[in-house]
Amino acid sequence: FGSVFEGVLADGSRVAVKRVSDSKQVHKLFEAEVVAIISIHHKNLVRLRGFCCPNLLVYEFVANGSLDRWLFDDDKFLDCDARYSIALDIARGLSYLHDGCRTRVLHLDIKPQNILLDEKFRAKISDFGLSRQGELQAMDEMIIRGTPGYMAPEWLQSQVSDKLDTFSFGV
Repeated sequence: FGSVFEGVLADGSRVAVKRVSDSKQVHKLFEAEVVAIISIHHKNLVRLRGFCCPNLLVYEFVANGSLDRWLFDDDKFLDCDARYSIALDIARGLSYLHDGCRTRVLHLDIKPQNILLDEKFRAKISDFGLSRQGELQAMDEMIIRGTPGYMAPEWLQSQVSDKLDTFSFGV
């Protein structure tokens, strides 16, 4: 979907800038990401600080990077209490997306690479490029773009619901 760079704003705050690839398909994902998160604010979701069309998204900077680095890198370690706290943060973020937003948001690609950890190891859900807002859509209206291994079997049965995110979270 794109590259991410660290930047510093004029006020001195650090940000993450995502530069998306230049293609028609990717521009649709860019628009989906902006629409999905422009008005969503929750402590367990990465906050969009701004964007520049056609291909730059500016997010809050999340200091400890993605959860996958902490789970699969031999040089890093998360104790049981930290893992429990991270799981609760992810659950709270998903609950907000599914039930707390004015319009329901399905992330559709929950995986360790899309969970970021702040300086206190609080989890924040990121990468809304695959998300869907509004009424649940029929399968033939959607393109399957999740990550193999994290996709729920319901994808194959044309059943799009918040259970897709719940399945991916459980994996």
